[in-house]
Amino acid sequence: MAKDYVLSVMARDQVGIVAALTGAIAELGGNIDAMSQTVMQGYFTIIVTVHFDQDMDAAALVAAVKRKGARGELEVSVQERAVLEPEPPVKDAERFILTISGLDRKGIMHRVTSYLASRNVNIEDLYAYVEGTQFLLVAQLQIPPGLEVERLQMDVGSLWPGGEMKVSLQHENVFLATGQVDFRHKMS
Repeated sequence: MAKDYVLSVMARDQVGIVAALTGAIAELGGNIDAMSQTVMQGYFTIIVTVHFDQDMDAAALVAAVKRKGARGELEVSVQERAVLEPEPPVKDAERFILTISGLDRKGIMHRVTSYLASRNVNIEDLYAYVEGTQFLLVAQLQIPPGLEVERLQMDVGSLWPGGEMKVSLQHENVFLATGQVDFRHKMS
């Protein structure tokens, strides 16, 4: 019987972790459906969805991935994934890109994410970091129909008095129009 898993790995960053992980999955006969990977402050992290045509034990999958690193090097977690047509958290939402930048201070992430949740805005992807004293956040959001985008942008900006943070909220089509990627394979 086929099995689908969500697998995550965390480790100190080094060359070859993605190759090791994908090699373990390939050796077990799995196929990667989706992958998201990043390095944060010297720590590598990845989440992968993987499909096996045959029955695959979760413990065997964890062991196979761990064997690809030195003892205790890779923190591996796996969870069985139900393959269903997912119900979107926000029906009929449109995708927007939110950017926030300015002087770093405690509580920025909580303030922004709490406000977005209170407006039923779903965060699909989020990237934030601090460099020196400067904070940067980039997030892909699902904004529900009927929510005025201009008002949302002003409200997020008003979370910091005095305009301390620069806030931009743009429809994803702005990015698609300027950075189109062609996935069609051209045969010669």
